[in-house]
Amino acid sequence: MKTQINELMKMTVKTLHGLTGGLSKPSKMPCHGYSIPARHCKIGQKMRKVAGSICSVCYALKGRYVFPSVQEALDRRYESMKNANWANLMSALIAKQEKSGFFRWHDSGDLQSAKHLEDIVQIARNLPDVCFWLPSREFNTVNEFVLKNSIPKNLTIRLSALMLNGKVTERQNPHGLPTSSAGADGFNCPSSRQGNKCLNCRACWDKAEPNITYKKQ
Repeated sequence: MKTQINELMKMTVKTLHGLTGGLSKPSKMPCHGYSIPARHCKIGQKMRKVAGSICSVCYALKGRYVFPSVQEALDRRYESMKNANWANLMSALIAKQEKSGFFRWHDSGDLQSAKHLEDIVQIARNLPDVCFWLPSREFNTVNEFVLKNSIPKNLTIRLSALMLNGKVTERQNPHGLPTSSAGADGFNCPSSRQGNKCLNCRACWDKAEPNITYKKQ
């Protein structure tokens, strides 16, 4: 596996960008991320129609995310995941481009399948010096994986609440993974008090924080 990635590392960032759709750079984050269209969220598609849900006020379906150029980039990334070698290509690109030691999955979008999660786990294993954060509402996909597999130490999967002021339930999170919510109790994300930026905070990547709560949109 390392040999394959070392070979891919010989490619230019531009070439890897073309094969993967490139990385995103959310202004809030201290690092790069990877985003795909929010309209392809499995649970999100259903929850957007539910009043009082977090998905009903999804930030990734408004603002700059709806610009044609941004939508085109999101679509390129989504299509690139069909490449059988996507995990290794992404590993090489992240290794070449991300120097902060941190990475965020899906500032827009969510897990698409069990294979998608398996690829993300493989990327974390390929890059043990990078700390990855994966928020997700795809409870079944995550729980079925965790039941049979271990999560790398450098990957924090946070299951995300469905409802404003609500938390992830024990039924949704039988394995006790870290969670996130909007307006509920927990570690209060400081970004709303510091220009909508993480700055020095890395709580979302910290498995020791049981629940991060964000300001309601």
